[in-house]
Amino acid sequence: RYTMTHGLRTMMLHPSLWQAWRADPSLTGTAVEEILRTSAVTMHFRRTATREVTLGGKNIAAGDKVVMWFCSANHDDDGFPYPWRFDLARDPNDHMAFGRNGPHLCLGAWLARMEARLVFEELMKRVERLEPDGEPQYLRSNFIAGIKHLPVRVVA
Repeated sequence: RYTMTHGLRTMMLHPSLWQAWRADPSLTGTAVEEILRTSAVTMHFRRTATREVTLGGKNIAAGDKVVMWFCSANHDDDGFPYPWRFDLARDPNDHMAFGRNGPHLCLGAWLARMEARLVFEELMKRVERLEPDGEPQYLRSNFIAGIKHLPVRVVA
């Protein structure tokens, strides 16, 4: 649900994106991935290195604790051209929102993607414009970037 509220907020703040998406619903797959990239709900994760590795010119020993900040990884200009621009058609979009691949991939990743696609597909059919109707209320957390309350004015 936080992914969808972040996506709605982005569309409210940038109405031209909403209009472009509505004009071309085939962008839904890439648009949802871009929402996931630009507003990853999980802010960080800590892991323990299982073997020695060099990452970004830094040596990490087996047993070292490492923290990955999703916002930083998802806005790295080495991995994403114009990382601070929301691109409805960004492809490839190798973001880290669900931990990417491997044994720590979020088990709900595909369900969350499907839910977001369905919500936005239905909204596009019915909603011409989304407008802010007050200030959002954010979840107080140092782990989850959530919006608890998002006042929206819907123009059908």
